[in-house]
Amino acid sequence: GGAKHSKNSCAGSIYTYHERNKEKSSQGYGTTKQRLGADSFKDWDCCSLTLQPCKEPVVTPQGVLYEKEAVYTFILKEKQRIASEMRKWETMQAEKPMKEAMKRKAEEEEKARKFLEDECGALPPKRAKQVEEVKESVAFDTMKDKEVKGVRAFGSALGHKSLLEGERLSERAKDSCFWIPEATPETKSVEQQKPDDKVKCPISGHPLKLKDLVHVKFTPLDANGTFAMSSSHNDRYICPISKKTLSNAVPCVVLRNSGHCIAKDVYETVIKKDMIDPFGSSRLTAKDIIFLQRGGSGFAASGVNLEASKYNPAMRAF
Repeated sequence: GGAKHSKNSCAGSIYTYHERNKEKSSQGYGTTKQRLGADSFKDWDCCSLTLQPCKEPVVTPQGVLYEKEAVYTFILKEKQRIASEMRKWETMQAEKPMKEAMKRKAEEEEKARKFLEDECGALPPKRAKQVEEVKESVAFDTMKDKEVKGVRAFGSALGHKSLLEGERLSERAKDSCFWIPEATPETKSVEQQKPDDKVKCPISGHPLKLKDLVHVKFTPLDANGTFAMSSSHNDRYICPISKKTLSNAVPCVVLRNSGHCIAKDVYETVIKKDMIDPFGSSRLTAKDIIFLQRGGSGFAASGVNLEASKYNPAMRAF
């Protein structure tokens, strides 16, 4: 029999698909995906900024839960950042007319310089062009129509090609001699857009306003108003109507009028028909029902995306 072939990686003459994927994963190239477990999600009653259990919970109209102190601090810092960016933008807008005036002045000076060069030269460019046209017409008088067309087409093609080659060579020369002051690449200034003056929610991206925040009232699991479990455990609160323990696996809603947090199935079976708040006897509308965003339970059917993707530069294999 023949000699035994090597089974080691990279021993073959072909860069296989398996070797390419193995190289990408080890070097960090390409898009990487990871299945998330239950430990990767925050608890449903934790702040979306601090990831800690809320002591004074507030919720946005989109159902994002925050700690009152944390979201107030976030809004204050965002307003300070927006004010700073707005001052920079106003300064740039004030300097814009001055820069445009300087640009127009430079263009006028360049036109004046070219005009003086054309007028003070040995032979003006227009006159030189006329002389060349006369020479070409004299040479073409001795040719037939087809020959004249062919020569003109060939000449125009050669001229166009030479111009393109000249431009390419000049660009290559500039790229290779970038340290020369005349060939230094210029940084093009990008016009800065006016900054948005609205504070955005870091989770949903919607405008975040203090007046839209709703204070949430959780019903503790212990009747005495304390946690029956440790603060690190998920089961800390119950639905005040059904007494069901609330967790990441139980969808919840917040009633805007009273601020109470109840289970979603209780709202659909008890409250949705009459739309009356059972804690205050006030009428409810669709805007008064806030569906609380919750973390995943780790199960595939929990209704939450359980896969995280990270986009890295692609690997180019020759």
